[in-house]
Amino acid sequence: MLTQEIKEAAQKEAAFLQEFRQDLHMHPELSMQEHRTAEKIAQELARIPGMKVQTGMAGGTGVVGLLQGDKGPGRTVLLRADIDALPIQETTGLACSSKNPGVMHACGHDGHTAWLLGSARILSALRDRWQGCVKFVFQPGEEGGGGGRLMVQQDKVLEDPKVDAVFAAHAWPEAEAGQVVIAERSAFGYPGGFTIQVTGRGGHGSWPHQCIDPIGIACQIYGALQQIVSRRLPETAARVLSVCTIHSGPQDKSNIIPDQCTMTGTIRADRQEVMEQMVELIRQVSQGIAQANGATAQVTARFSGAVINTPEAVPFCVRSAAKIVGEENVLVDKEPHLGGEDFSEYITRVPGTYVFAGIANEETRGKFGLHSSDFQLTESIVPQMAAVFAQFAVDYLENGFDA
Repeated sequence: MLTQEIKEAAQKEAAFLQEFRQDLHMHPELSMQEHRTAEKIAQELARIPGMKVQTGMAGGTGVVGLLQGDKGPGRTVLLRADIDALPIQETTGLACSSKNPGVMHACGHDGHTAWLLGSARILSALRDRWQGCVKFVFQPGEEGGGGGRLMVQQDKVLEDPKVDAVFAAHAWPEAEAGQVVIAERSAFGYPGGFTIQVTGRGGHGSWPHQCIDPIGIACQIYGALQQIVSRRLPETAARVLSVCTIHSGPQDKSNIIPDQCTMTGTIRADRQEVMEQMVELIRQVSQGIAQANGATAQVTARFSGAVINTPEAVPFCVRSAAKIVGEENVLVDKEPHLGGEDFSEYITRVPGTYVFAGIANEETRGKFGLHSSDFQLTESIVPQMAAVFAQFAVDYLENGFDA
């Protein structure tokens, strides 16, 4: 049975994948600067029989592997991993801790990269058993670098050959190691942000009546923004509006009312129409309050695409993943997730699924989240997810989402 062969091949790859991932973890690189990482990936892909390798994608650090099955032409499936790290100082104390000060794989992208490479090695070894084509996309710049947009819109990774389905996965501290969690709909929401610059009239703090205080006005705006979420949007809408920074005036002067106060924040929702409504309400509220106080407010707000799983792809992934991890370890999550992920560039154009790979164990359960300085990956999930990705590929290539 092909599934058993995939499992056995994955276990044979476990030691190699552990060493490869730990090497990446010790040498993390920030978005669009993943030069060593890309070189390591390209070197390993080039050693895989039958693999065609493309480098220099997404402005330089994207890598794509293309593998054809020996049973002839057919569908094309794309498997994707993000490869960049974060500007975080690691505090895990692990032997494989980051050697690059202030940079860490605090979101599990080293694991994503390793299991995608593992799936490539598995599928190559079994390529006489399947037909069609698999694209292995190692994407830079997921953490705000625009790598997904470059890979899809500039480098056209969804074309030549045309991709029929896309799959990706993320290490997930909220689930147990060995579990695969699949969002029923929203794997990641529409991520957005806003900037509000309030301009008043500065002066001496002893004569506030001669000024138009932008800090006081910004405080009014802050309070009113909370009303957008609690009073202006439908109670059933999944949404977040958070003011995250407020800056005004020189920090070493306590008797100056400044001319300007700037606020920035994030907005999230699982539906485009809710995002559009929040953007418009932020503008209305901010400018209205500023005008009422004799000031002005310049508002900039924007958002990007969501990762909404294709309905027919969700049960497909449930069935396919269960072959590797068992039905009891595949969970469907009905709650929307409002994080951001530029896999939206792929899944808004081609049907597919984004899944979560549990990493919690007895030592780490509940101790960290994504982007944490003490983030740790459970090693055993890497060969397991390599097998899951390989199973997704062969099942889809054989029967599409009906598999």
